[in-house]
Amino acid sequence: MTTRHFGIPALLLSAGAVFLAPAAGANGWRNVGEFEDATIRVERNDTDGDTEIVLTAKPLTDKGLARLTVLSPQWRKVVETDAPNRTQGLREFLFESPEPEESQILRSYPAGTYLYFGTATDGQQFVGSATLSHELPGAPVIISPVEASAISPGALVISWAAVPDAAQYIVEFENESADPEESFSFIVGADTTSFAVPGTIVSPSSDYQVGVASVHENGNVVFVETTFSTTD
Repeated sequence: MTTRHFGIPALLLSAGAVFLAPAAGANGWRNVGEFEDATIRVERNDTDGDTEIVLTAKPLTDKGLARLTVLSPQWRKVVETDAPNRTQGLREFLFESPEPEESQILRSYPAGTYLYFGTATDGQQFVGSATLSHELPGAPVIISPVEASAISPGALVISWAAVPDAAQYIVEFENESADPEESFSFIVGADTTSFAVPGTIVSPSSDYQVGVASVHENGNVVFVETTFSTTD
């Protein structure tokens, strides 16, 4: 079958599949919705040496999905899930792969176009796609705070060396001594290499972790982390 919608071929899958090509209309399709959000990316923690694949999906509807399937470029199912409550379904999905050796996870998730198929609780079908690249940005180098340093509580400036192929950066700040643990995340532009943390969230006698990630224009992310503590 060669009917296409949003550049994606109609698929007639096995009996348990989520998507069957609808009856042809004037444009070849009827009542097929899009995904508001469909992404797949590589995330690597350069400090720990971990690499994973992160996949998100959100249909362009107020209703939840009863089922979601994602196919690799070779049409292998990498996601096939039913919502626990098929009456209400789920509207947003986030999946993280295991973190084996990097070459192994990249072999399991080849670069190329991944196809997304969903069925909402009211029976409407959704189709979309996302492209996975294996190209990663350079890893940031955190300049301050220095690893395992002890500093005075109060205002803190996190700084890092610029990464030439970064489209933006993610800055994460965690108080690991708080219960529950306090965590903050900020996104800054590619021309930014420092971030001022308000002194009100840098407490005395606490252990902290700082993460800085470079984000490639293809969405792939490389994190580095450092730790420090504050004095009394």
